[in-house]
Amino acid sequence: MGPSMVSGWKAALSVAAFVATATAWSVPTMAAWPERPVTLIVIAGAGGGSDFTMRLLARELEARTGQPFTVVNQAQGGGVVGMTTYVKARPDGYTLGQLSPFAQYRLLGQADFTAASYSPVAQFNADPAAIHVAKGSRFQGVPDIIAALKKDPGSLKISCGGTCNASWDIPFVSLLLDQGVDVSKVNLIPAPGSAAGLQELAAGGVDVVLCSLPETDALTAAGRVRSVGVMSGKRLDRYPAVPTVGEQVGRTYEGGTWRAIAGPAGMDPALVAAIEDAVKAAYESERFQKGMKERGFGLQWRGSAELAAFLKEHEAMTERVINAVGYKK
Repeated sequence: MGPSMVSGWKAALSVAAFVATATAWSVPTMAAWPERPVTLIVIAGAGGGSDFTMRLLARELEARTGQPFTVVNQAQGGGVVGMTTYVKARPDGYTLGQLSPFAQYRLLGQADFTAASYSPVAQFNADPAAIHVAKGSRFQGVPDIIAALKKDPGSLKISCGGTCNASWDIPFVSLLLDQGVDVSKVNLIPAPGSAAGLQELAAGGVDVVLCSLPETDALTAAGRVRSVGVMSGKRLDRYPAVPTVGEQVGRTYEGGTWRAIAGPAGMDPALVAAIEDAVKAAYESERFQKGMKERGFGLQWRGSAELAAFLKEHEAMTERVINAVGYKK
């Protein structure tokens, strides 16, 4: 091989090495995620169940990835603002958000979210709805509330514990419908989140709040709030004194909320898989499991594929319920 050929061969090798190095620098592997801080959008205000569970998860993700996970609360518009923020973000895995019941927004003309708006990552929580009154309330149980609403459907101020026409009030209004209440006249009041609704209940501004049991712990312990029923098939282990709605009305009613992590549509499946692996490791950690159980939040795991199928079921179920109770506009 002559000197000129050797020189050309070395030059070609140098170019190839440069291209390979540049490619490695510019296209990091999905396994490297995250290489910088991640933003997690919570679609509810500070202090409630969504805020607590998302921050608990963020803490574990930070511990396992070595990167900050900044939690941002965006409760405006009943969560529409927060969801809009992350579904319109770049699909690069650095802006993720809380995915919870969403189908009602499109049905009510509030937003155009569908299952196709998201890249579902994983579900980590599910909690049944419960019915709460102030400690000194005249209502001793769910039948008392139903009786009052049968007599005068607009007589009570009922906080939805967040946006109305969603996870907490839809199962409750379905109960009222079955019990012969004119649900079109029921006074449902939205709140920035369960914490705000419960504070209003304790202050006497509303008569009933609909939200999960764990979210009432502080005010229950302070003797200011009392839970009169939970919408689950059986009493919850952590709240054995709270009767189910079914025990009180003779028919089982189940419903509530769920919380998951998602990103905007169009995320690379390999990136989704990498994030799912990180979330699963956080979910399975002893500290996360203990933190959820200590506060009474239900643990429910669905991976990306299973969650995607569940979103379709959620859309179909929500449409049936909203049509049945006359919410659809």
